Amino acid sequence: MSGWIKLHRSIQDNDLWVAEPFTWAQAWIDLLINANHKPGSFWVRRIEVKLDRGQLGWSEITMADRWKWSRGKVRRFLGMLETRGMIVQQTNKLTSVITICNYNEYQADEDSENKPTVQQTEQQAGHQTDNRQYTNKNDKNDKKISSNEEIITPTEKKPRSPKPKATALDYSGWPSMPSDQVMQDWLALRKNIKASVSQTVINTFGPELTLAVQNGFTVDQCLSQCITRNWRGFKFEWIQNAGVKPHGNNSHGHHGSNAGQSQGHENPTARIMRLAREAEQQISGDQGRVIEAEFKRV
Repeated sequence: MSGWIKLHRSIQDNDLWVAEPFTWAQAWIDLLINANHKPGSFWVRRIEVKLDRGQLGWSEITMADRWKWSRGKVRRFLGMLETRGMIVQQTNKLTSVITICNYNEYQADEDSENKPTVQQTEQQAGHQTDNRQYTNKNDKNDKKISSNEEIITPTEKKPRSPKPKATALDYSGWPSMPSDQVMQDWLALRKNIKASVSQTVINTFGPELTLAVQNGFTVDQCLSQCITRNWRGFKFEWIQNAGVKPHGNNSHGHHGSNAGQSQGHENPTARIMRLAREAEQQISGDQGRVIEAEFKRV
C-alpha cells in the first residue's frame, strides 16, 4: 500500500485527540501536524526565533503537558526519533527547535493543492486561535514560548519612574569609624538578622559608642561584640557585663582612650611609634620590678 491521505489540523480540536495520554504514534503525528508549513517565527524572552518549513519550536515542558507524559519520556521519545533519522533537534538556552526530516514527503506543497473553501478557512482560523489559547495556558510553565505559526510581539512596558537616590548615612555622631573589615562584618550581620541600617540606628549607636570609647574601649571592640553575640543594638553596659577588657589602660586617662580609639585608622609610621612607646613602657616596668626585687633580697 502506498500513497498518503490528508489529515486536517482540526483533528486536534476533537476531544478524543487529547482524551488520554498520547501513544508514540500519536505524538509523532502531533509533531507533523504542528510543524510550520511555511517559514515563520515566534518570540521567547523578547528574542525572535525563526523557523523554516517543517520546523517547530516546542520545549520538553510543552510536549510533556500536551502529551500527558513525563519529561523523561519526552526526552527518550525524541532521542528515538533522532536516532532513526526522523527528526533533528537543536537545543539552546531559549527553547528547542525540532526539524522534521523529509517533511515534504509527509506534507504536499499547499500551493499545488486546490484553494481551501470558506469553511476550511474558518476552521483553520479557529484552529490557530485555539493554538494561541493553548500556548498562553502553558506560558507560565514554558517561560512564554508562543505558538509556532504566529509572531507574538512583546507588549511594551511603560518606563518605570526612577527610584529616589538613597541619602548617604551620617556617621559624624560616632567617636570614630571602625576598620573596613569590622564594618563589612557588622553590615553583613544587620542584613542577616533583617535589621536595617538607618540614620536612626546610627544616631542611637553614637552616644553608647562614645561612652565606651571614653572608658577605654574601641569602636572595633564594640562592633565586634555585636557581631559575635548577634546584638541587634548596642549599650555600653552590655560590653561591661560581658567581661570584655578595654583595649587601652584606664589609668592613663583620656590619652589611653584616644590611643585605643585611633588604633584602627593609624598610619604605619604612627603604629610603629606607638608600639615602640608601649615596648619602652613595658621594659621600664620590668626593670623597675627587677630593682624592687633586688632591694627586697638585701
